Amino acid sequence: MNKISKEDRFPQWLRSFLKINFFFRPCEIHDSFKKECSMYCLDCTGPALCYSCLVDHKDHHVVQIRKSSYYDVVRICDVSKFIDISDVQPYIVNDAKIVYLEERLKSRFIEEGVKYTCKTCRGMLPEPFRFCSLRCKRKGLKKDPNLTFVLRPKLSQDDSKDADSPK
Repeated sequence: MNKISKEDRFPQWLRSFLKINFFFRPCEIHDSFKKECSMYCLDCTGPALCYSCLVDHKDHHVVQIRKSSYYDVVRICDVSKFIDISDVQPYIVNDAKIVYLEERLKSRFIEEGVKYTCKTCRGMLPEPFRFCSLRCKRKGLKKDPNLTFVLRPKLSQDDSKDADSPK
């Protein structure tokens, strides 16, 4: 099997997105409106944005960052259009499926009998998930050459039949 290059496994915008640690801070541009930056433009990969900043990004792909128990999260329906989040533990918060951006420190205490843990931070996980957050999956890329964030095209039923048939 051919090894996938790191650039092909990790979109450039995701690199900047996971480096940003200033979501929910006041917007420097719209400071007089007391706006918090909770949006991120995948096309521009710049700093976090407030709602007033979105005027300049109206035709861009933007995701909203939310808070859950003091952790930054993103809705799965928003981010799964752009990256493969398989192997990352989903959670349900306020009837929305989300994934955490950072590892969840509370889950580090291993209870007796727990079989599955995050491959990066060792936090408890249910089967079959391998990572507790997007950042942990990103760190996992260094260890697993077959792991990727890049979406793979889904096979149609006709394609899957062709793949199963002998050549």
